[in-house]
Amino acid sequence: MSRETEPAVFFTPATRATFAAAAACIVPALDGAPGADDPTYLDVADRALGARPERDRALLGKFLVALEVLPWFLYGRGFSRLTPERRDRVLRLLETNRLVPKLRQGFFGLKTFVLMSFYGHERSFPEIGYPGPRTDLVALRVPGEGS
Repeated sequence: MSRETEPAVFFTPATRATFAAAAACIVPALDGAPGADDPTYLDVADRALGARPERDRALLGKFLVALEVLPWFLYGRGFSRLTPERRDRVLRLLETNRLVPKLRQGFFGLKTFVLMSFYGHERSFPEIGYPGPRTDLVALRVPGEGS
């Protein structure tokens, strides 16, 4: 089964749209290179989030739902349907928020997974000048295993 047809591990269609909209603000496309909202990076985030403990998945899932709903009070529409400028404004409010610590924590959890999925994928290595993981190292031997 190809990655394009693999079912989502963590995201629902709604939470994927919200995550993608936030990812596009956090790591936008630049000079023809895709941003963190590219499906390749979203698939990495989906698998990484799916591997997290249930408590972490539940917390980020609830945060994504809250992120989608909160802008209704300011702009009359959900986060994924806002203009990029308004999305950025909402994310900056959450990032600097001191009144509701859980929302700020949620923002930083989201940002962590966006950055991990983008910068941890080999497609982004040339953009940041990273040559990739070293392959010239000798595998470490664990005492008592093998010869």
